[in-house]
Amino acid sequence: MMKRMGALLAAGLIAGSLALPLRAQESQESRESPGLPPPAIKLKSEKRAMTWSVVGTIIPLAVSASFILTGGSSYAHANIAAVGLLIEPVGPSLGYFYTGAVGRALLGLGIRLAGLAGMVGGAYGLDNYDSDETLMKALIIGGAGATLASTIIDLAGLKKAVRRHNLKVQSLQMAVTPVLSPKTKGYGLQVHLSF
Repeated sequence: MMKRMGALLAAGLIAGSLALPLRAQESQESRESPGLPPPAIKLKSEKRAMTWSVVGTIIPLAVSASFILTGGSSYAHANIAAVGLLIEPVGPSLGYFYTGAVGRALLGLGIRLAGLAGMVGGAYGLDNYDSDETLMKALIIGGAGATLASTIIDLAGLKKAVRRHNLKVQSLQMAVTPVLSPKTKGYGLQVHLSF
């Protein structure tokens, strides 16, 4: 009686372990049909990451540029433009935060903040008559160049970061296999995780 139950259990475990890979190969359309659970791993969208970064970059720049285009008409408008300029370094990093590449997002943000600090320091030094004008102009140009270069590099590398994240997430695999031991006459399941 025990041998039959063991054989039935082993057959059930084998059939169950074969059913797992078949379910993993379901098409995306069948997963989205009602009644089936959503996929366990959610991939990040390149389009959404790029949208976050581009919109987060353009809106603060547009707010700041509007101050320049209107000729600095009011003190309140100048404050709004300053806030836009301070928020702008965060924009290109938004897509990396969405992707989960926090270190990469913080690196770009830090470079842009350093560039912004150079521009502000250079502009402040130009108003101070005791400072070297050539050095202050170099700070402004260097800060603007670092900010612009970091923005372009972050936007250009965003799709690659999303693909890298999706590949890393997809490479996570799990296999369940039945185990029969002739020596101890035991049986059970073995789970393998690989990533």
